[in-house]
Amino acid sequence: MTIEQNISLKPLNTFGIEANAKYFARIEKLEDLQNLFNTHIYQQNPNFILGGGSNILITKDFEGL
Repeated sequence: MTIEQNISLKPLNTFGIEANAKYFARIEKLEDLQNLFNTHIYQQNPNFILGGGSNILITKDFEGL
């Protein structure tokens, strides 16, 4: 798992509106999630868990993970 910075959420946004996340991690297995919980980025920033992005409208940048 890698935590990326300043990632576009446009492909995950139902209407394709441009918005960015300050931090972004793609979780592919349980171990990734467990490791993420132990990072300072997860512990010190707002968090939002996004599924496939269907039926979600992100209208502004997210200043967290």
